[in-house]
Amino acid sequence: MFVRDGSRDLDLMLTREVGVMKNLLESAGYSVDIATASGEPMVGETTTLTPTVNLGEVDMADYAGIALPCMGPAAGYPMPEKVDALVAQAVMSGLPVAASRGSISTLAKAGGINNRKYAFATKVDTDKRPEFAGGTFMGTGVVRDANIITSAICPMAARDLDMTDGTEGLTQAFIEALADAGGSPSTRL
Repeated sequence: MFVRDGSRDLDLMLTREVGVMKNLLESAGYSVDIATASGEPMVGETTTLTPTVNLGEVDMADYAGIALPCMGPAAGYPMPEKVDALVAQAVMSGLPVAASRGSISTLAKAGGINNRKYAFATKVDTDKRPEFAGGTFMGTGVVRDANIITSAICPMAARDLDMTDGTEGLTQAFIEALADAGGSPSTRL
């Protein structure tokens, strides 16, 4: 799992998004590695997230899939090029990829929604962005198209827009995609 270093509400996103995803994946028996760009612990008001692997050392050949939480990115925290490359490698290899709201564009840039259905904030947002050409916008809920899973409602969006958070549904669909792809519960993520 790649987690952005910054968030507009770090504690919310660490507890209600990253923590939920990690707990559900581990409860399903998967081993979850967490990488960040800085490699430094992220300290929220009530929780701390310590990366378990150096982003520079991550090779998708060692993993069964990749999850990209939204994290309600703060300005100045774009996806590192290494993450773009890892997601592209996962897509080309047919590995399951789960992307939430603020990370869906990374999946789109990697070609992950080409000829696939996907969720995003609004269709208007995607019409103006070439990386979304070739995909089919299906709304904001959780959308699984084979090994590509998207959800446009993260905890921050759920709170701010008074909508249902898609984190659990996204993660459950990711777990199903991992199982369908032959990932056993002892597999690393």
